[in-house]
Amino acid sequence: MQDLKALVERVKVFSFDIDGTIIDSYSYMRDVIEILLLYLGVPANMLQPVSNDAVDEWYRLERSGTMDYSKMLIILLEAAGKRGLKLSPDAGEFDELLVEARVKASPTLPCAVRVLRELKNKGKVVVSVSGGDGVPGMKRKRIDQGELSKFFDEIIVVPEDAPSRVEALARVAEKYKASYSEVVHVDDRVEHANNVAEAGFQSILVKTGMFNPERPVNDGVIVLENLCQLYEALAGERPAVEVKRGRR
Repeated sequence: MQDLKALVERVKVFSFDIDGTIIDSYSYMRDVIEILLLYLGVPANMLQPVSNDAVDEWYRLERSGTMDYSKMLIILLEAAGKRGLKLSPDAGEFDELLVEARVKASPTLPCAVRVLRELKNKGKVVVSVSGGDGVPGMKRKRIDQGELSKFFDEIIVVPEDAPSRVEALARVAEKYKASYSEVVHVDDRVEHANNVAEAGFQSILVKTGMFNPERPVNDGVIVLENLCQLYEALAGERPAVEVKRGRR
């Protein structure tokens, strides 16, 4: 815990991934998919088997880090097609409903708001660096509609605003006159946590969202059970769970 306390004291810039790190955008995706399928015209008696196929495909792509939400309509139509259903939706209306449904079904994770508020109270620079949804502007719109944008000094979406997380963090470090060791990125995916650590930034991995326990975590990456441990370090409270560092 001392490592984490020392880190939060010396770091100037805190960067947060959004999906799976700040908000729970995965637990309720079945509900989102079923809402979308009903909108598309899937009859209630066919909803369960169609949604099962769609959820399985969504999860496979999301788990592998290749999910493109601009293809969500295709995924749903293909799932419906397997059951003999032919649907002809309005793509523009669908995208609007997709954003709305995901916002409503994506609550903030425990302690997320408290962490962001505490960082702002301490005068830290707080930014969001996260991957895009595949639809230009969708991630930023979701952040705005979810009322998280008020906490961030800057929102960077990869690859819309920067080619990679490392490049985005490098730009942030330069802008706010911070060394790489004074910038920390918080993420739920091992590959992103490892990449930013290898580039010289501080890195925190939370075991939420799409955390994959089978992937090795690099030395130097601080591993937390959840954001409540980060809040406890910020607020000077005793942690509920031991903080661990990653191992190769």
